[in-house]
Amino acid sequence: MTDGKRKSPQKEANRLSNLLRQVLGEDRFPVDVEALAREVSRNNEDPIGKIVGGELPGFEGMLRPHRRRPEWHIVYNDDPRYRGRVRFTIAHEFGHYQLHRPPLSGQDYASGTLERDCDFQCKPLRPSAWQDAERQREEEADTFASFLLMPLDDYRTQVDGEEMTVDLLNHVTDRYGVSLTAACRKWIDFTDKRAAMVVARDGYAKWGRASRAALKTGIFVRSGMPIPDNALATIGADERGFVSSNPVSRPAGVWSFSRGSEPVRELAMVSELLDMSLTILLFDDSVDLKEIEGEEPWDTYDQFNVGR
Repeated sequence: MTDGKRKSPQKEANRLSNLLRQVLGEDRFPVDVEALAREVSRNNEDPIGKIVGGELPGFEGMLRPHRRRPEWHIVYNDDPRYRGRVRFTIAHEFGHYQLHRPPLSGQDYASGTLERDCDFQCKPLRPSAWQDAERQREEEADTFASFLLMPLDDYRTQVDGEEMTVDLLNHVTDRYGVSLTAACRKWIDFTDKRAAMVVARDGYAKWGRASRAALKTGIFVRSGMPIPDNALATIGADERGFVSSNPVSRPAGVWSFSRGSEPVRELAMVSELLDMSLTILLFDDSVDLKEIEGEEPWDTYDQFNVGR
């Protein structure tokens, strides 16, 4: 918002989640985010008037104002490749509406049309092209969507103490109606284990995310990082879906990061539809978790709008 009172994406998502729980109880998943966005926004002078799918080459979704009246529209990419991400995309754009939009009124349309440009156009896999302010907005919208669709209290009940497996990921995606990418990102952000996720295409990382514990031990996933020739996603490049149902132990020397190489357990899947792979790396927790001197690992990480 632009009224000087910056909202916390997590607190705003939790506020709405609590409202849903009061109305629907525990049987509120997966969240009907479209109905929620319409209901919440209708109390404003500039509500969300339309939520539709459409052709958006290069974009996953956008929040844009009506040009002739104070109203907002959410448009999501209905390309079949993005179908599994629709719920998260709508929640992401709803996050922009709740957190970042400039409130519109009739005065903004005094000339008959809206003069200023205030669209939010959200591109997939483009962290290197973002400016700092845009990066922060996209990260906040993703955080809002993640906590709205997968509230931490309920998510903790589902995954706490459980081994990361294909069955667990499928349970999370089914319960919350989100993509595997969103489910993996939530787990990486939630877990106290040393873990990382890597999304790659053509043998190179497009983006990645590491848990806080992993960051403290020098595990950073850099955009453009080459994927090892003997990584599971490379070995199983001709596979479709998960290469294995459970993490596979790999020796030191397969994956290397800033503090060298160590044994890992690897869970990987290959998507023909999206032409990319997703890998989860699980590291031994017995190492010294002292932060690297002179660095702030969480701040230097390539945080990316990954959840869809």
